[in-house]
Amino acid sequence: MTVEEKLLCETERYMEKETASRVPAVRFLEFDLLKAIAIVGLPMVHILEELAEIYIASPELLSLMDVILVLCAFGPTVFMICMGFGIGGGKTSAKSIKQTGLQFLIIGFLLNVVRWLLPGVITGIVLGESIMEDVCYLFASDIYFFVGLFYLFYAFLKKHKISTVKLIFISIVMLMVNGILTPVMTGLDIPRPISDILGNIVYVDEISCFPLLSWAIFPSFGILLGEILKSRDEEYHRKFSRSMVLISAAVFVSFGLFLWSYGLDVAKILVSPANDYITDVPNVILLLSLAGVVIGLMQMLSQKIANTGFTRVMLTLATYMIPFYIIQWILIAWTGYFLEIFRVPYGAIGILIYVILVVVITAISIYISLNYGMKIMRFIIKYTTPKFKKKKKGTAKS
Repeated sequence: MTVEEKLLCETERYMEKETASRVPAVRFLEFDLLKAIAIVGLPMVHILEELAEIYIASPELLSLMDVILVLCAFGPTVFMICMGFGIGGGKTSAKSIKQTGLQFLIIGFLLNVVRWLLPGVITGIVLGESIMEDVCYLFASDIYFFVGLFYLFYAFLKKHKISTVKLIFISIVMLMVNGILTPVMTGLDIPRPISDILGNIVYVDEISCFPLLSWAIFPSFGILLGEILKSRDEEYHRKFSRSMVLISAAVFVSFGLFLWSYGLDVAKILVSPANDYITDVPNVILLLSLAGVVIGLMQMLSQKIANTGFTRVMLTLATYMIPFYIIQWILIAWTGYFLEIFRVPYGAIGILIYVILVVVITAISIYISLNYGMKIMRFIIKYTTPKFKKKKKGTAKS
C-alpha cells in the first residue's frame, strides 16, 4: 500500500459518517485528539517567539513567555509520543519508514525555503540588509527535520531487527551522550550554518530545538505504547490507562519534590533547554511522566466525547496535521517579516494584538486545513515522495 493510499484510508476512517452509537476504544482516540490539540496550540507558541525574536513584543507580553515555554516544551513531547504510537505495533516495513523519513526531510527543507528564505529575500531587498541569516535558517532544527531523522534512525534499527526494548535503551544512551556533549558544543564557536546542521543531531545553541540525541526517547516511548496496546482488547486498554495515570503522577510529583528539595527550579527544568537549565535527563523524566498523566486522562475523556462535533473536527485536523503545520508557520513567518518591513517600533505589540494574531492565524489555518487539506496532502505527497529504483532480479546462467 502506497503512502497516498494509506492517507486516503486514514481520511475515510476519520471522515466516515456517524453510523455507530459510539466510537470503539480500539481506535485510540486519545492519541489522535492529543496530536490535534498539540498542533492547534502551536500558533500561540510560535507567534510569541517570532515577536520576541524581532524585539517588538511589549514587556507585558513577554511576561507570558514562561507559560508559553511550558506549552512549547510539552506540546512537541505529546506530538512525538503520538507519532511513535502510530508506527508502534504495526507491520510497516523498514523501506516504507525510510521513505517517509526522507519525505519529511524534503518537506522540512521546502518549508524553510517558503517561510524563511523567500520573505527574507524580500525584506533584504526592501531594507537593504543581508540575507545570510535567512539562508542559514534553511538548515535550522525543526520538528519535521527531527521526524525525518528519527524515521531514518528507526528504519535502520527495524531493518536490523532491533527490538523496541533495545530501542528504548539506545534512546536513553543517546540522551546521556547529548548531556555529555552539550557543554562541549555550547563552549565551541561553531559558525553558521554548520551549527544549525549539527543542531539537528546534538544540542549546540538555542536554535537546536529538536536534536535527535535528546528527543528520540519520546517517539521511542510512543512506539512501546503502540506495541503494548494495539495487540490488546478494550478492557486492557482502559486498565492500562488508569494505571499509567497513577504511576506517572506519582513519578512526576515525587521527582518534582526531589528536585525542589535541592533548590532547583522545577519549572525551568521542565522547559529545558529553553533557558540556562540544560538538564536533559531530569527534563525528560518530568515530561514523560506528565505526558503519561495527560494521555491516560485523555483516554477516559475520549470515551465521553467520542461522537461530538469537537472530536470529528479534531480528528480531521489530526489527519491534516501536515497542512496545518505548514500553513500556520508560513502565515506567522511572513507576518513577522512584514512587521519588520513596516518598521514596527520595539515593544509595540501588546497582549491584545498578540491574542488577535493568534485567533486569526489559527482560524485561517484550521479553515484551510479542513477545506483543502486533502488537496494539499495530495500535492505534497506527489512532489515530495522519494522514488526508489526496484532491484532487478538476476537471471540464472545457462
